[in-house]
Amino acid sequence: MRLLNPSDDGKCDWVLSPDESDQRWYPTLETLEDGSMIILGGCRWGGYVNDANQDNPTYEFFPPKGGPVTSTILSNTLPANLFPLTWLLPSGKILLQSNWATALLDYHTTEETPLDNMPDAVRVYPASAGTAMLPLTAANNWTATILFCGGSNIQPKRWKSPSFIVPTYGASTSCVTLTPDVSGSYTQDDPLPEPRTMVNLIFLPTGKILAVNGARMGTAGYGNDSWAIGQSYADDPVLTPAIYDPNAPSGQRWSQDGLQPSTVPRMYHSSATLLPDGSVMISGSNPNSDYNVEPNIKYPTEYRTELWYPSYYSERRPQPQGLISQLSYGGPLFDIQLDSDDLFGNVSNVENTRVVIIRMGFSTHAMNMGQRYLELEHSYSGYANNTATLHVRQLPPNPAILAPGPAFIFVVVNGVPSVGVQVMIGSGKLGKQPILSVADLPSSSMEQGAGGSEALRGGALGTYARGSSAWHWAVCTCMALLGGMIVGW
Repeated sequence: MRLLNPSDDGKCDWVLSPDESDQRWYPTLETLEDGSMIILGGCRWGGYVNDANQDNPTYEFFPPKGGPVTSTILSNTLPANLFPLTWLLPSGKILLQSNWATALLDYHTTEETPLDNMPDAVRVYPASAGTAMLPLTAANNWTATILFCGGSNIQPKRWKSPSFIVPTYGASTSCVTLTPDVSGSYTQDDPLPEPRTMVNLIFLPTGKILAVNGARMGTAGYGNDSWAIGQSYADDPVLTPAIYDPNAPSGQRWSQDGLQPSTVPRMYHSSATLLPDGSVMISGSNPNSDYNVEPNIKYPTEYRTELWYPSYYSERRPQPQGLISQLSYGGPLFDIQLDSDDLFGNVSNVENTRVVIIRMGFSTHAMNMGQRYLELEHSYSGYANNTATLHVRQLPPNPAILAPGPAFIFVVVNGVPSVGVQVMIGSGKLGKQPILSVADLPSSSMEQGAGGSEALRGGALGTYARGSSAWHWAVCTCMALLGGMIVGW
């Protein structure tokens, strides 16, 4: 293992850890409520899918907390149990999804509780669905709901069948959700606009989710099989992104209106991540055993990185004053000041404002580990001079809702976010996090005459602003290797 101590002077460097992990190819990592990491699954030497001769169906911790512990669900879900889909839940338990099986893991006691099987499709690698935990808000009582979209309907025995011609097998459009602290059963959601495997789901500061990258046919992986597309196990790349709105009515959550396609296929070994300025960096794609840019190859090693710009990118951004650099679990309120320009000249826009925390997580192999979106509770005071003050609660008093460590804070006014500012969640140290009393929020108020309305009063806000749908692409010629510090590629 290697460690990096971030610094602002450009002198930071990698150092070898004194601790080692078990041998793992394609494991999953998740940050726990004390800031440590759980490392789950993988195999010992690699391959398209796993097998009993190299399986490592265990989990361990960093910093170490004893030796590896065998997991029942990982042991029973060959061959598609690499990069198991994993989330720390507000209950403190961990959701584990591998092949068709689902379980709750209490890592304190090592007990695993089976939940319903995944419907419609395999979501883990190499079927590689898009996954995300939907926004955590006071309105949903900080309850975690996980969204799974795409993947492939492939039964365990078929993965290694000689008759399985992978790039001719269509991906799935299915989307389902699971709220594991409430129910062990899946719920059908709006399907994707088109089938996708190897799709990234990326949170935007507005609370909408960008679906980008992937293919309509096949799966992740590569090989020298006669039926491969060059070496690619996927074909028919999906070039047009889609947007999921978790607050839209059923049947209206997905849209591709106004979204422009890329010209760069992004399949195996691709990545995407939100940047603090609200754009999305998209990189990678190399369904080859090594570097290959031969002119006759359909899907070469890809060196171009794209930046995807939402419509709000060119808007005048809010420039909130009063953001704090560290958030505690509970604790006193803090005030954020918004001037007339931040409110677009109308103080009534304070009623359509959100304060959000996004942990961007780690991106590799068309998946995003550790990504999370949380909306802080707040009320407001609006003034006749078209300025306003947001009175903001700190984090809920439960580190399992948002684990300690670095994240970004955004203030979103009428669907236009500020540039994200890095904030430390919790103490900034490993260990049990201090829990403080939750502060009372004052009622929201508007000075008489402000915004042309009488005084308004109410509780903490949980409103959602929908942005417009004009988007464009920009392409530069550089290579990004995202997430490589965590897993092998």
